[in-house]
Amino acid sequence: MLKWNPAELKKNLITDLVENGEIVGKFVETDARQRLLAIRDPEWGKGHRNYVSRLLTNMVETESNAVVIKIGLPPGKTTKEGKQTRHLGFYIEMGDAHHAAHPYLRPAVFMNAARIVALLGGK
Repeated sequence: MLKWNPAELKKNLITDLVENGEIVGKFVETDARQRLLAIRDPEWGKGHRNYVSRLLTNMVETESNAVVIKIGLPPGKTTKEGKQTRHLGFYIEMGDAHHAAHPYLRPAVFMNAARIVALLGGK
């Protein structure tokens, strides 16, 4: 006879989500890195893109009511005033007043949504 055990179900679900989240994190990180390294414009930015690609990482964290997958770059530097600067990768992704945006992280997520959902479900 089966006995309903919500605490055990929640524990198993979180374990599965963390394991699948690690697969998703690596998948999106790899896709973002490939997109970043495929950017060719501007030519002088190749070194910046290589540098940023080496810093891309992912992590899975368990919170009280959520499993959070974080994919991206470490924070920028802290100024003398204690403010956090934006990382170089932010400007490649978003652009600035002088340079066009070259998104690599958002497309890695949005263009793979169906695959990400399948991976989270263990498929």
